[in-house]
Amino acid sequence: MPATDSQKRERARRTREFLDQLIAHYPHCFTRERDAMHPLAIGIQKDLRRDLAGDEAFRDTPGWLIRQALALYTRSPAYLDATLAGRPRINLDGSEAGATSEEARRYARERREEQQRRHAARKKQGRRAPRPAKRPAAPELHQHKLEELAKKFNNH
Repeated sequence: MPATDSQKRERARRTREFLDQLIAHYPHCFTRERDAMHPLAIGIQKDLRRDLAGDEAFRDTPGWLIRQALALYTRSPAYLDATLAGRPRINLDGSEAGATSEEARRYARERREEQQRRHAARKKQGRRAPRPAKRPAAPELHQHKLEELAKKFNNH
């Protein structure tokens, strides 16, 4: 059974939150700072799973969440640009884990060009990706509904 839109949004939210936790827990490996970003070591998912399994706070982290967080991180424009720049790969502790291969740089170039084409197409159409409307907080929503009801009954 396919996931509903709300389930997809919830998984995306959980993935972003988990990535924030990884950034806090492994500051020498994961970052949001473009200039400090490095490609990750080949096979880092296995090292990450092993390390998280030994930490009480992360022991029960589902595999899908680890995979999604790594995918979100490695598909970002900043990560792809770090790969294109040929920065060395790093381990969880920030130590070097080898050079970035020409094949990895070629893949990063293709992905960045694809991202840039999509961005240009959206810009040409004069729109950005749609964002969900911000829902008012519960008390504000309640007040709004009361005001709408009052208008409705005052007009009769």
